[in-house]
Amino acid sequence: MKIILSKNISDIFEKATQIPTISVAPFEDLDAPVNMHPDMLFFVIDKTVFCYNKYYLNNESLFDKIKKEGYDIVRVKKECKREYPNDISLNVLKMGKTLFGKKTHVAPEILKYAEKNGYSFINVNQGYASCATLVLNDDNAITADVSLKKAIENVGKKALLISGGGISLPGYNCGFIGGASVVIDKNVYFFGDVNFLQDYEIIDEKITSLNMKTFSITTGGVYDFGGAKLI
Repeated sequence: MKIILSKNISDIFEKATQIPTISVAPFEDLDAPVNMHPDMLFFVIDKTVFCYNKYYLNNESLFDKIKKEGYDIVRVKKECKREYPNDISLNVLKMGKTLFGKKTHVAPEILKYAEKNGYSFINVNQGYASCATLVLNDDNAITADVSLKKAIENVGKKALLISGGGISLPGYNCGFIGGASVVIDKNVYFFGDVNFLQDYEIIDEKITSLNMKTFSITTGGVYDFGGAKLI
């Protein structure tokens, strides 16, 4: 297993966890603060990685590494643009066999894959569905977005609603919890010191209730680096 991470955190993460990482190069078609965010650049499902065609052509060596891990690459036709909602084609939240996203702007290739392979797709208002949600397992998540909480619970899963404070994303008012963390097996790693999270106590309580553990990758505040993709 390897972890796809922003270049801004990959070396730090690998040193702290001893887990091999693959660094993400910037994509000039995305807004600068998020142009190395995995949750904006990839959607991973089963053994398939969806990406923008232009990003693939500019970073073939990166995708060669992904292919070596046994993954197929699907290059979506829809172009990425800096302005929302033209930057959310790959921003899909996966919980078990259920996917969540702003359906009108999700890449058609993902929707077709979901239909063909037995996944249900739930339309939500939050275009940054993946960024906004920390998925603990197939049935449990944490989010600061009310619409996502309702959508997750409507399909019989559980979602803890938090305030979302204490997460930084330079260039924006705040970051998302999904972008500030990564779950590997029973461990939840945060990009920063979890004590800086506004709702740290209830977040940790939820994680502990699932027999999972919380880890801080660095000291200081928690930052949104676009989460991670496991391959």
